[in-house]
Amino acid sequence: MPYRVVALVGYTNAGKSTLFNSLTRADVQAEDMLFATLDPTLRALTLPHGGKAMLSDTVGFISNLPTQLVAAFRATLEEVLEADIILHVRDISHEDAEAQQSDVDNVLRQLGIDVEAGAQILEVWNKIDRFAPEERDNLANIAARRPEESPVFMVSAVTGEGVDGLLAAIEQRLAATRITLDLSIDAADGAGISWLHRNAEVLVKELHDGHFDMTVRVDETKRDVVIDRFKAVLHAAEQ
Repeated sequence: MPYRVVALVGYTNAGKSTLFNSLTRADVQAEDMLFATLDPTLRALTLPHGGKAMLSDTVGFISNLPTQLVAAFRATLEEVLEADIILHVRDISHEDAEAQQSDVDNVLRQLGIDVEAGAQILEVWNKIDRFAPEERDNLANIAARRPEESPVFMVSAVTGEGVDGLLAAIEQRLAATRITLDLSIDAADGAGISWLHRNAEVLVKELHDGHFDMTVRVDETKRDVVIDRFKAVLHAAEQ
């Protein structure tokens, strides 16, 4: 199954690579230096219900990018153009957080991404561990007032706080374009069961009288194949 792509973007030192490591348990350089991740890195991302996506870490954005680095910078952003979801990681503790957000948004616009629409972008406020409880409560109140279509996710890539909620939101956003189906398959049909695990997200799998009753989530492109091969039917919640 071709994996969905989730791309991390953000100003340099916003904590993208640390969040990347937290989400994927990878060991990517996360130094406090310019262009620590000049080459984009791609790793598997496991979602809460066992589904998979690919997480791409990209170069940190800066303002007034030197001319000699423009080509290399843009080349690292190819994954962003193909991404199903973009995570805009912000160092919300930085004194210039608003200006940094503007710089990132401007580059995304230049790439042809509709920043204002927000459907593709999830905004991540990183480094909340740097705030005192009262300050954090104030941030949470500000985040809660954001429109439903452009939510904010408060996380600490260092401590892991808020990461589970972010993963759930990624899964929910990706699932919005997928179809959920119910089917029953002979437990002896190892090839069929293996195919489903490779080509679908298995949400429920229960053994009853020699058959697995399964609920799976698939891309639109796999819907007819699953219906024809396994006599699957649309899940009740989607009828």
